[in-house]
Amino acid sequence: MSGYRPVRQLNHYYKTNEAFKKWIRANEQWFKQNPEVFNQMLRNPKMVNLFTDLMIMNSPRIEKKLKKWRRNQR
Repeated sequence: MSGYRPVRQLNHYYKTNEAFKKWIRANEQWFKQNPEVFNQMLRNPKMVNLFTDLMIMNSPRIEKKLKKWRRNQR
């Protein structure tokens, strides 16, 4: 995965990769436990862009960790 992965490809990745879905659910859980951060993101569109940019920029690292996690699960 390159660092310049388009959001559309990430959406496809999300839909087809169970480990990635677990990672997204973990983020959702964290936001549920920290509603003030979630509300801050909703009030400030720049925060949403920052979160999305960080997710896209870190997608190669996320994929590496997911592959490592999958190997350890076997």
